[in-house]
Amino acid sequence: MSTIPKLLDWMRAMVPSGLKTQASMKEFEESIVGKNGNPWINEQNESLASSLIAGLSITLAMVFTMESWREARIELNPVMGQPMGDADLLAIMYFLLAAFTYWVTISSIVKLTWLKSTSTALLGIATAWIIFVVSTFLIHWSLIEADWVVVWANRDLVMMGQLMKEQMTQSPGSHVCIDETDCYGINQNFRLWWSLYLTFGVLGGAYGTSGENPRRFLFPFVALMAVVALIANNPTEVSYKTDTVLEKLGIATLWALAAYSLAYWYAKNNEEYKVNRLKSYLAASAGATFFFAILIMDPPQFVKSGAETLGGTPAQSFSDEIIAGDSVPSTLDKLAGNGIEASQWGGLFVNLIIATAGCVLGFGIGVVLAFGRQSDQLFFSIPSIAVIELVRSGPLICWLYFAVFMMPDLMDPFYDAEDIIRMLLMFGIFGGCYIAEVLRGGLQAVDSGQKEAAAALGLSPMQTKLQVELPNAVRTTLPSIISVFIGLWKDTTLLFIVNILDFFKLAKDLPNSDLRFLGDFLEPLYVTAVVFWVFAFYLSRVSMKVEKNLGLVREGGGEAA
Repeated sequence: MSTIPKLLDWMRAMVPSGLKTQASMKEFEESIVGKNGNPWINEQNESLASSLIAGLSITLAMVFTMESWREARIELNPVMGQPMGDADLLAIMYFLLAAFTYWVTISSIVKLTWLKSTSTALLGIATAWIIFVVSTFLIHWSLIEADWVVVWANRDLVMMGQLMKEQMTQSPGSHVCIDETDCYGINQNFRLWWSLYLTFGVLGGAYGTSGENPRRFLFPFVALMAVVALIANNPTEVSYKTDTVLEKLGIATLWALAAYSLAYWYAKNNEEYKVNRLKSYLAASAGATFFFAILIMDPPQFVKSGAETLGGTPAQSFSDEIIAGDSVPSTLDKLAGNGIEASQWGGLFVNLIIATAGCVLGFGIGVVLAFGRQSDQLFFSIPSIAVIELVRSGPLICWLYFAVFMMPDLMDPFYDAEDIIRMLLMFGIFGGCYIAEVLRGGLQAVDSGQKEAAAALGLSPMQTKLQVELPNAVRTTLPSIISVFIGLWKDTTLLFIVNILDFFKLAKDLPNSDLRFLGDFLEPLYVTAVVFWVFAFYLSRVSMKVEKNLGLVREGGGEAA
């Protein structure tokens, strides 16, 4: 009998929850189709009318979906009885789109919303139908008409480029070399995986310091890694051992989750100033990871000498034995030998490295130039102004050509840099000049009272600039800084014009990689567009998250922060 009171208490608790959900649904409906203008529908029967409209929309969507599903099955002519195919996926997506479109249209007609808010009703209907038409076209093309084999067969190529792919996959004893009798070279896979592990560790730790509900990180992150694992494990035209790749991805995922858990625990059990100190350490680690990724790919001589001191033998010195399968080099042997030269880099790796250079190097250069432009010392302000105005006066593509043809003459006496390294430096300088102007506006907005307070506390001019002025300027101009970062990420597609084998160029040239793929040029370009959009969207979400933590989302939040 004791369960009856508990059941009643649960029902009483669910009533406010149900009312809250109903109110939220009503608010959502009014934001799309407008407010109810039908005099026959009042508060007493509005929920019934909404239910009938939803039922009618689902019924019409089912009729449309079943017809589309039959046509898709005929076009694909698949083996009947398969649990889930492209036609089934098309039907599910069609149903969701059709149900939403019919619901918006029928709700506006039945409830006469156009009488009270004509613009809202018309805009809602027009938007729903535009989304329906465009989405159904893209879904039908991607699932029925498109041939994605060209992408599956070259997924590793667009990730790392042809030369890096050979170094990474065509080596005896390589974890990803399938037919070891036909493989050649020296296995260099650890160079990419080490960078990935560090990146995931910093990423997990950064999210852990936010102190938010773990579900907001764990669910999206695990879902994303599951999608990546499915892409890597797809057996279509696979050219590597999927088991080992999945194992490495699993290690990276576990490392990120461990870093997140430790940072989350630390953030929950320590004072705010300690958490902020951890955040600064993670920010420094992110910059260090960028430089580590560059150094580990093609280590300088002091790294090779250090590996030899620890007992490593340059792997290239016994490459014949390695290729013959008589000897397996250790990691120290590979570190003591040559890495992968920058001229061999390619694919998405190049875009990520150069875009990161534009962000990391660009921010550092931007800070120096911003303070230099405001300096009272002419020997500091004039060069800063000259660099900013000169670089910002020309388009990026002109500076990329400058980096290809003229920068070698300037750098050769000091450093013989390869094309990609020069591109990396050029993106850092170009991004730094734009970030400098953004920061200059933020520095001018810093209240003079804060500078006076810093001077009264005995802070030096350098401490005042770095610990008072710069944090305030960054907080104020953060959306603009992220916009510059997103622009630099998208501008990496210009690299193909100067013949750098970046992600976009390789994707554009994929149809020429095999006679089977001639004419399949749209599929790689769509994949490229999705990848660039995902990274840009992620940067924007990160910006919004940081702004929220700083109290800048709502009006007056800056003062509260």
